[in-house]
Amino acid sequence: MNLALPKRPVTTLLFLYPQFAQALIPAARRHESSARRTTKRLRVKPDPSFANSITADQLREHVVFNPPSSSPSPYQTPAAFLPRSDPRRSLLTQAHDHANPYAQPNKRLPPPVEKPVEKRYHLKEEEIAEIRRLRQEDPATWTRNKLARKFDCSDLFVAMICEASPERKAQQQKGLDEIRARWGNRRRHAREDRQKRRALVGRDE
Repeated sequence: MNLALPKRPVTTLLFLYPQFAQALIPAARRHESSARRTTKRLRVKPDPSFANSITADQLREHVVFNPPSSSPSPYQTPAAFLPRSDPRRSLLTQAHDHANPYAQPNKRLPPPVEKPVEKRYHLKEEEIAEIRRLRQEDPATWTRNKLARKFDCSDLFVAMICEASPERKAQQQKGLDEIRARWGNRRRHAREDRQKRRALVGRDE
């Protein structure tokens, strides 16, 4: 009788005999020694400062400061827990001065990023009346920006002293309604959510 040997490796035919496959494939097993070692490492005694040796009266008069175990640093211990003769108080003062160099009264501040704008009150009653007249007659031509540049003032000041006519407001509202009519569902829902968030922020919720 001829015995034909398979050309495929024996390990690839283990799916035919699953009971032998489980015996041949190595698996990670936990032994008693590893379990005992892991349990021993997790069994850590609490710090003595957390013991119940402090009475109720002492607890009312004392504060327990127990920082995590690390290298000693003057930044970890607050000044309230340091004696007055402790040298770490001077280190805390030096660290505060180094971290806040401009907190000293004699220290000059850096130059501003933008040139500060000084408020001016140079417009007279006649000029304010002229601004109101131009704004009332032709609001499309004399916008707030143009009036601000003509009279050398800010847009906010122009908005404070004069208001657009009802026809101008209706025209702007009509243009805004036309823009909103072209919005999709996603943008409309996003704007509604924004208004809801603003209302909640105003009510501190």
